[in-house]
Amino acid sequence: MGVFDLFGKNPKQNESTTRNSFKETFTEQKEESKKGPVAVFAVKSYEDVALIIDSIKLGKTAVVHLTELKTETAIRVLDMLSGAIYALNGGIYEMQKNVFMFSPTGVELN
Repeated sequence: MGVFDLFGKNPKQNESTTRNSFKETFTEQKEESKKGPVAVFAVKSYEDVALIIDSIKLGKTAVVHLTELKTETAIRVLDMLSGAIYALNGGIYEMQKNVFMFSPTGVELN
């Protein structure tokens, strides 16, 4: 169980179902990562954070829309992404209110 499994998990949901769903989504994300250097995410739950971090680890710049989240949830998601981007030596740029761009190491934002 990872840190991202703790958030937004339905107690009645089987853990293997969650992992299979995550693997399928991550596989789709990896396939889409071949299409371009920027991935756009509209975050709806904590589970999306892992996909965003994986995308950044693959060397893609991620544009993250937090507009659909409650303020408290958006702050926690932003905190998680900020910690990950710091660990990956990347960068953060606020494009507009509740829309952020996270870049991997080696990509400068102006």
